[in-house]
Amino acid sequence: MGLLIIRLLNLLNNAPANSTNYFIGLTMINHYEAIKTMSIGEFADLCHVSKSTVSKFARTLGFDDYSDLKDNAAFVENRFNNPLNYRSNILFAMEQDGIEPYFDAVIKDMLYLKEHLDMPAIKRFAQAIYDHKTVFAFGILFSESAAIDFQFKLAYNGKFIRTFQDDIVQEELIKSAEEDALFIIFTNSGDYLTKQQIRNGTPRKDFFVRTKATVMVITSNPAISDFSFVDDVLVFPHQTNYQTHAYMYQMITDLIVSSFKRINEA
Repeated sequence: MGLLIIRLLNLLNNAPANSTNYFIGLTMINHYEAIKTMSIGEFADLCHVSKSTVSKFARTLGFDDYSDLKDNAAFVENRFNNPLNYRSNILFAMEQDGIEPYFDAVIKDMLYLKEHLDMPAIKRFAQAIYDHKTVFAFGILFSESAAIDFQFKLAYNGKFIRTFQDDIVQEELIKSAEEDALFIIFTNSGDYLTKQQIRNGTPRKDFFVRTKATVMVITSNPAISDFSFVDDVLVFPHQTNYQTHAYMYQMITDLIVSSFKRINEA
């Protein structure tokens, strides 16, 4: 998925519906295929705003200017050569093999998780959440969905953590965090810790090595345990080629919240 569409969706999920930015973003979504060929003047006319307003909107989304925004408009399947991407790994596989192998893969991975999940790590994560006043949960795309779900589950049990879909906001908070902050990172591959996954060329991400905060990671990549800036890891295994981590995240967060509840009520 392209960076522009991700940031537009994040904007529309959070901006006031009566704001200028919401209107411009909605117009851009509704004419998305045409954006890559429209000049800034043409798009400004479409929105009935000035070119300077469009330029400001592009910067609000984190782009240098409208040209930079346009460069990120094209959708390219597997742009970043990621074999775990949703369309190739899930949708195309179901189209080729049918739905039975997909159901079987989910069941197999969940049963394996049941037998091999690191329960001491579940308790450590719950204790860390209890011990820290300032807690964030971050991820990208489907992993960020898990972070949002985690936020609501904890809120039901009296613990209020923060999360943001905007990758720029996530980056700034990690960079500026103090020692008393805790970041729970959801990343199936582990790439969130080292790469700008949704930016052209996937440039390296190096600010984790400089953060003062505690960093704890939920991942299927055991190599993350070796990262010097990671304080603790909960590793969940895959037994199939399907990316079933969205389901595993649900089980893992339920267990962490259950453990937190017991600690909180003790």
